[in-house]
Amino acid sequence: MTPEKFVTEIRKSIVDENLSIYESLFNSTDASTARDPYWIRASSLFAKLDDPGRSIFFEVVRQVMVDTISNLLAVLDGVSRLENQVGDFRLSTSLSTDQLNGELHDRFLELEEDERK
Repeated sequence: MTPEKFVTEIRKSIVDENLSIYESLFNSTDASTARDPYWIRASSLFAKLDDPGRSIFFEVVRQVMVDTISNLLAVLDGVSRLENQVGDFRLSTSLSTDQLNGELHDRFLELEEDERK
């Protein structure tokens, strides 16, 4: 797997697919049928939003996903460090010793920028 393929798959799996799941859940879950306290509160909030508000809600959810992935990739690339981190991370697959990390953060943000154009 190449670094480009890795960030493309991460974006597809975590951002695109999970956002679709969240949209489906929020659009189909009736707050009155929810049992989990979190879902009761979240569904109740979502039900109060008009269509433009719901669209903005999902934009915020998406941006939180993107920011979280970006921060994690920055740590893996050595752009950011964890508080008690000793040494650098090395990301590879079990089938190859080729290092994937080093520019994942930049590649991910470039992919995001290209998709928003």
